[in-house]
Amino acid sequence: MTNGIDEGAGFKLVAIGGGGGVSQVLQGMQPYHGNLTGVIAVTDTGRSTGVARELGGIPAPGDLRNTLAKLARDPDDLLARLMQYRFVAPTLPALDGMAFGNLLIAALAQMTGDFGQAITIISTMLACRATILPVATVDAHLCAELADGSLVETELAVRGLNKPPLARLFLKPASAPANPAVLAAISEADLIVLGPGSFFTSVLASLLFDGMIDALRTSKARIVFVCNTTTQPGQTDGMNVYAHIDHLVALLGPGTLTSALINRSEDLDPAILAAYAAEGVHLLEPDDQELARIAAHGVTPLVRNLTETPSGKRELWNKQDTIRHDPALIGMALWKLILDQRL
Repeated sequence: MTNGIDEGAGFKLVAIGGGGGVSQVLQGMQPYHGNLTGVIAVTDTGRSTGVARELGGIPAPGDLRNTLAKLARDPDDLLARLMQYRFVAPTLPALDGMAFGNLLIAALAQMTGDFGQAITIISTMLACRATILPVATVDAHLCAELADGSLVETELAVRGLNKPPLARLFLKPASAPANPAVLAAISEADLIVLGPGSFFTSVLASLLFDGMIDALRTSKARIVFVCNTTTQPGQTDGMNVYAHIDHLVALLGPGTLTSALINRSEDLDPAILAAYAAEGVHLLEPDDQELARIAAHGVTPLVRNLTETPSGKRELWNKQDTIRHDPALIGMALWKLILDQRL
């Protein structure tokens, strides 16, 4: 693998993970150049997404819907807002809280017989400012072996609370192939960004599809991990930044992951941090010793203040709130990395 920048053909960035994290990376990179591709997780089985999966017999549409809407040419346009609109239907539990965009993706996938084509059609309708691809177009489920040897199936159970730590992830079916368009994008990329987002159920889950690991190992791109700002209940309880990177290196193999963008926030309100901690969401604060261990793994730690300034906890639909990255700060950090490599 050669980690360099192809300046002749135009710089190409590929971001891999869940809808929220990939959107932050792509939005942050918008001011710098336009050759951007988002590769989105498809194993979610959450409430609205889970119903749409059963209805259409499709991979998870939720993260894709969210990314498409956020990367629309005009996110405030009627269609972009309609993609995110959730039905209020208390007498119809299956539809109560259903995102319209999930149903649209399911309908187009059935009509065309091609999940990937459905995403392309909606991307065109929204005039998206990046290429948005599902990591796979097959209907596969995320499963895990826990530290006590027990097994859990489907993404909702994998991220469930009050269970032993996750020891091993796998897919059903085990040989579920990655989207060929994704593998092609990885082969042509100059920079590949993993995360931020749900570490096990979005980032690592996306790498399990057949062909993804080999594509990353043989890519000419620099591969950068954007580490989460906090732990995530049910997934990374008790894990520090080093543990996240150790998991990635074990999966990808030595020498594949080149750098890690690591947040070190200053002046966060102790009352807000305490409110998050009460729900099991703890700020990741690597010290110099931990950063040295990361460097010894062959991964260059790049420490920046990368968070937006939280004004308080937010109530999210069927999701755990956390301290979020600021897309502009991620974009600046990645662009500096690109410029440093060109010197």
